[in-house]
Amino acid sequence: MKRKTLEQKGYRALINVLDRAYSEYIRLKYSNDNGLCICITCKHWHHWSDIHNGHYINRDVIATRYDERNCRPQCVACNKYHSGKAYFFRQELVGIYGEDVVNDIERIANMGGNFDTWQLREMIVDYRKKVKELKKEKVSY
Repeated sequence: MKRKTLEQKGYRALINVLDRAYSEYIRLKYSNDNGLCICITCKHWHHWSDIHNGHYINRDVIATRYDERNCRPQCVACNKYHSGKAYFFRQELVGIYGEDVVNDIERIANMGGNFDTWQLREMIVDYRKKVKELKKEKVSY
């Protein structure tokens, strides 16, 4: 059976494909030359392939789901078993970006919104390309 092309996939399937590419990108982007990422909330180190892409604003909010300012590597324990530790996540983002940017992320989340299928397809292509470039750049993986 042939695989469906991006043009043949429905909205939910595109979200799933984009989630995988985007998560890989975030984890690679914040990994060091040894492939290790630090969890934004507990500060423990993990290999990029063993850590999650954590979201300050829950990923159920589509408007900020792919906002890179909203995402950082986060260990499985903090992300899954401690519900993302939003308070600590927010504190770290304020330290990185400042209160105004974090307020902007929260404002965008409250406004809501959605993506069209063509936007999802474009983001998939873009993040797949970025992942490929990062993997070339960070050769120790």
